[in-house]
Amino acid sequence: MNASPTTPAPAEAPAPARRRLAVINLMPQAEIYLDYMAQVLPPGTDVRWIRVRNHPYRSSNQEILAATHHYYDETTLEDCDALLLTGAAMDLNPDFTAATYWDEIVETLRDADGRVGSIAGVCWGAQVVGKVFFGIEKQHFPAKISGVIEMTNIAPEHPLTRGLDDRYWLPQSRYAQMEPVAFEKAVADGLLVPLDWSEESGHTTVVSADGAYLMLQGHQDYPTERLAEEYHNALRKGQSPPVPLNYDPERPVNRWRANNRAFFAAWLELAAERKRANGLPAAPDAAPSAVPSQL
Repeated sequence: MNASPTTPAPAEAPAPARRRLAVINLMPQAEIYLDYMAQVLPPGTDVRWIRVRNHPYRSSNQEILAATHHYYDETTLEDCDALLLTGAAMDLNPDFTAATYWDEIVETLRDADGRVGSIAGVCWGAQVVGKVFFGIEKQHFPAKISGVIEMTNIAPEHPLTRGLDDRYWLPQSRYAQMEPVAFEKAVADGLLVPLDWSEESGHTTVVSADGAYLMLQGHQDYPTERLAEEYHNALRKGQSPPVPLNYDPERPVNRWRANNRAFFAAWLELAAERKRANGLPAAPDAAPSAVPSQL
C-alpha cells in the first residue's frame, strides 16, 4: 500500500514586534492609568512607568505606585521606542511653572529628546510638549470642553491617521489649548502638522513634521466610563458641570475605542521606525513583559 503523502506543516506566522513605551504618570489616582493604557496599547506592549520626585501623588495607592513606578534615571529609556507624558491636575492653572514638578518634567523631556523615536503628551501633557519644544504657551477656554467630539480626519494620508475613519469620535476633557497665534505660526512654518479638526475643539491631534513630537490635546487614552466619573465627581463636590457633549454619563457608550487603538499602534510603529532610522536600538521583538494591569 502506498504511503499517503505528508502534508507539510504550515509555516508559523512571525510574532508581531513588541513595542516598549515609557510613561511619565502624573494622573490623579495614578494606578488607574495602568488599566487605561492596557486598553489602548497593542497587546504585548512593554510599559515602563515613571513617577516624578516633586509630586506627592496624594490620591494614589502608594503600594501600587511603589510596585509599578520608578524614578527616571539614565537607564529608563533603554530600548524604549517612545515616551508619553500624561495629563495632570494642573490644567486649570495658566502658569506651567506653577507645577511643583515643572523643572523635573522639562529636564526629563529634554533628556529623552533624541533617545526615543517620539515624545507624546496627553491633554496638559500635550501643551507641555508644545511649550518645551516649540515655545507655545497655552490659552484657556471660557468654559471646559467636556464630551465626545466628532473629529474630521484632515490628514488621511499621514502614517498616524491613514488607518482611521474620515470622521471619528474623540473624548475631550480640558480647559485650554495651545495658544492659536503661535500654533498657527508653527504650522505655517512647517514645524507642526494638525491631523484633525472639529468646530467645538479646533485642532486636537497635532504632530511635528518629523514625527518626533506628538500633542494629543484630547484623550485617546480614556476608557468608556471616565467622562461619567468626572461628571459625577464634580456633582459630588457641589459643582454644576455641563453634561458632556454627545455622551450620556448615566449610560456611557464607547464610540472611540477602535480608532484610538489603531492610532496608538501606528504611533508606536512610527516611533520605532524613527529610532531605527536614527541608528538607535528599538525595543527587541522578544520583549518579555506586557502592559501591567491594576493590581
